[in-house]
Amino acid sequence: MMRSPILLTPPTVVHTPAQQLLIPPFERSRFTVLFVLATGLGWFLISLVLHTVPNLPGVENQGLLATFVTGLVSGLMVSACQWLVLRRYLPDWLWILASTTGYVLLTLTLESWWGWFAQVLSQPTVMEWANKLPATTVPIASALLRSLLAAVSALWLGLTQWLCLRYYTRSNLWWIGIPPLAVLLSAALTTLNVWLPTSPLHLTLDTNVLGAGILGITQAIGFCALYKQARPERLEVPACPVAQAPEMLDYAQVKSLKKQLQRQLNQAWTSEHLNEEVLTYRVGVTESGAIVGYTPINLPAIEQVDQTPLPSLTVPEAYGMNGKQSPVARFEVSFLPSGRLRIQSWRSSPLIWVAAEMLMLVLAGSAIAAHLGTALLDVS
Repeated sequence: MMRSPILLTPPTVVHTPAQQLLIPPFERSRFTVLFVLATGLGWFLISLVLHTVPNLPGVENQGLLATFVTGLVSGLMVSACQWLVLRRYLPDWLWILASTTGYVLLTLTLESWWGWFAQVLSQPTVMEWANKLPATTVPIASALLRSLLAAVSALWLGLTQWLCLRYYTRSNLWWIGIPPLAVLLSAALTTLNVWLPTSPLHLTLDTNVLGAGILGITQAIGFCALYKQARPERLEVPACPVAQAPEMLDYAQVKSLKKQLQRQLNQAWTSEHLNEEVLTYRVGVTESGAIVGYTPINLPAIEQVDQTPLPSLTVPEAYGMNGKQSPVARFEVSFLPSGRLRIQSWRSSPLIWVAAEMLMLVLAGSAIAAHLGTALLDVS
């Protein structure tokens, strides 16, 4: 007699934190890489387009008008490229409008403030005082002041993006500080251009690649930390005790259980199990490798559950055998019509790991770009 399966994490009753995230944990690495590449592409297009802007009538040497055009082009290029990645997670194009508005306000504010400070610094008294300082002090102080003004101006970008994100995510007020944080991190790492060439490392960084990479990383990690607005789900399935089980947090153990689950399902999914559509389930596995519950998360998965080996492999009594709630590893399992399995773990790489890996790649890319730029100059 076939035992009735325990359904795991029913959408209408319980949501685990992982399932509430805007970016599913198992998509973190892929999303971050794509988002950073999209941001870098946007910055490349900015430099490409702005090379033609000074030749446009009415723009050259027009002060705030040229600044407005720069902000408009920057916002459109970067946000449109980012939208190519974000459209899977945000339902409309308001991100482009919000980001473009933020870039325009950022550039106008920065250039206005910097123009005012330039006037102050050009005063004879200030110039006389600055001449008494060491030669390296003035450039460093100027760069520091410019970075601080850029960070404060970047609050506009964070604010306009937050006005968009608040409709789709919750507990997101901290997003306003993401762009200023990116500016400060980029400025801190840019100082390596000054100090590292005098060290044994002899590393020079391309500031454009570095700035685009840092902005992409900070925003991508921010997206991975956002939670979706709670909305009713279409599927209705009964609740079960496993839905409230604590999630297994050991990343190495979850990876091991994923391989074990892959072998177990591959052995049981024979040619007798045929399905014409993708059948996707959330599956719970104990630390011993026993499948203790599953939940269909699309309509074909409900109708064709008998075409999968899950009902026969589920062992509900394996959960709580010792009289306590043991941690459960959660996976998203898809049975594909091609006969292949796709298994993704909800416990993916920690965000700190993803950020560190991407930072190393950005630093490497920035160093390569700087080296190639120097080589091209030498050739010319």
